[in-house]
Amino acid sequence: MPSLRSHFPVELGSVRDPEAQVGRLHRLAVAGGPGWGLARLLRRVVQVDGENSAGQTGLFLSALLGRSSAVQLLLSFGANPNHRCLDGSTPVHAGAFSGRSLVMLHLLQAGGDLRLHDRQGRTPRDWAEQGGAKESRKVLELLELCRAHVSALVHGSQLVASASLGPWHAGSGRSPRGSLSLLWRARADRVPRPVQIRRCPQIPALGFGQLSSLWPLGLATGIPLADPKELLPAQGEPDRTYESSSHTLMANLLWRGHPVTARQLKAPGTQPDVLLADLEHCSALHHPNLLLLMALSPSADLSGLCLLFEPVWLGSLHVVLHPRGPSQGRPCAVPGLLPGHLLLQVLEALLFLQARWRAHGGLSSHAVQLVRPGLAKVGGLEHGRPLHRRWLQPGPQQGYSREGPGPGLPPPPELYPWLPLELICGDTPAATSDLYSFCILAQEVFTGELPWAGREGPEVKAKLEAGESPTLDPLVPAPYQALVQAGLGLGPADRWGSLQNTRYLLREAMAQALKTPEVTGHCRVQRATVWDSGSSLTLGSGPSPCPILYPGSSPTARVSLHRCLEPSSTAPSPELITGGLFSSLQKMDLLEEILAELQGGCQLGDKPSLNPALDTDS
Repeated sequence: MPSLRSHFPVELGSVRDPEAQVGRLHRLAVAGGPGWGLARLLRRVVQVDGENSAGQTGLFLSALLGRSSAVQLLLSFGANPNHRCLDGSTPVHAGAFSGRSLVMLHLLQAGGDLRLHDRQGRTPRDWAEQGGAKESRKVLELLELCRAHVSALVHGSQLVASASLGPWHAGSGRSPRGSLSLLWRARADRVPRPVQIRRCPQIPALGFGQLSSLWPLGLATGIPLADPKELLPAQGEPDRTYESSSHTLMANLLWRGHPVTARQLKAPGTQPDVLLADLEHCSALHHPNLLLLMALSPSADLSGLCLLFEPVWLGSLHVVLHPRGPSQGRPCAVPGLLPGHLLLQVLEALLFLQARWRAHGGLSSHAVQLVRPGLAKVGGLEHGRPLHRRWLQPGPQQGYSREGPGPGLPPPPELYPWLPLELICGDTPAATSDLYSFCILAQEVFTGELPWAGREGPEVKAKLEAGESPTLDPLVPAPYQALVQAGLGLGPADRWGSLQNTRYLLREAMAQALKTPEVTGHCRVQRATVWDSGSSLTLGSGPSPCPILYPGSSPTARVSLHRCLEPSSTAPSPELITGGLFSSLQKMDLLEEILAELQGGCQLGDKPSLNPALDTDS
């Protein structure tokens, strides 16, 4: 590899095997060519974003040195312009430092984001100012023009007059036709056609992620934009603000008169990448058990962001289970949800992510949101990472475009008690990585205790690196112990089963728990616990009008259950709406079991009826 300049803002990494495909890719990316050799190698290389020891890709190195032809070719094969190095920087940072405006145009057109920060809190603009190259002035002008364009679009003002890109092309030392000739030669060599980036011809690539789209903005992104002036405190309801991570808060607000839950930074200007990463994932992943993103609200200068989700009435699972902090009294119950049904809803969200070849990467009780009694959803997707497809070899016919969101942020130490060692160390997640976090979460739900007895993240990491794996808590009910124990192995090879098998075992355990009434009293988290949210959805303190039935229950109890579930002409009681409200899944399960028991216990000629009023014999 040729000698590189020593005044870079980061230390360049090295490749373990320079003669391997990744090593050759980096060497050609640094040299900037020849183009036919780089194109031929890209046809065979498996990982276009292969990393060196510092987590830097070939695109990062070529952008850092201002190799515009190599940058454009790598992007056409699906290289990620927002790939995170170990220091948090991206190829956009590197392109800004190089001072080559044409390199920046290629990166921004491919979806590069100008708002991302490295570990030192520096943006691409800070790197451009640090570069000191003669062309840095033109790069700064380009960045300012991009910001002005997006600001005009977001706030509905007149579009900034489209400036000609000629000065930047001229300053780059290479004409557009010359820079595109490499791609035409690559196509002649039977390279897949470069991914066409659909942009409005009047609006250049803008570099602000979800805001850099076609006009009108709402139709292109699929996510409405909310003016910060439209967000007001909830009227007639107490403040339900709670922490969702070490840097963000969840607060109940009103947006145009509709209740929403806003995720925003604790302190403006600190760690905004958390919201950007969450936005990238939740805007591309949609499932009934994933928290629904309703709108996003950028600040006036576009440096800040607020995500508006569907209203979360009860808070996170962590807030409900540990309202007074760790080891301070008995934990509260989950309103309207039995532990098994709660875990089943979380498991459905994880199965959807795994079907999309994604790992949640940060599953904990902070990420599970209790939207309303009987319904739990999974949020906090900013740490999601793609799963490793060992048995899939991408061929030329599959294309090289990057599908779905890229790797999220590394998890903070506060999440280490819920995460396996491979996620803590930043390795590629395995298919059982989320299973480990799910089993830790299940044990927390059943026992009401924080994982690892409330130890801090660095201490948990040290124990895992020393070979100590989490143990099964004896307070976990017997029907659920096998499925919890299955995922607590230290490494991926030590965990048996899968998320699909866990769903089957969970349903079997739920059916067995219904047949053994004493199981529900074994765990500390009880169902009939008072919950006062302070809003119109306040759980009643009385007993539930729909008791859980077990085999052997009296016919009177069965009749009361039927009357509870059937529609009534009178207004339902507040207890039925809140504390006694069952989810639709619970109702179906209970009805199926009652009908099965009645059919199995009937004698020949008997005609069972759930409603005594319709039974003429009675």
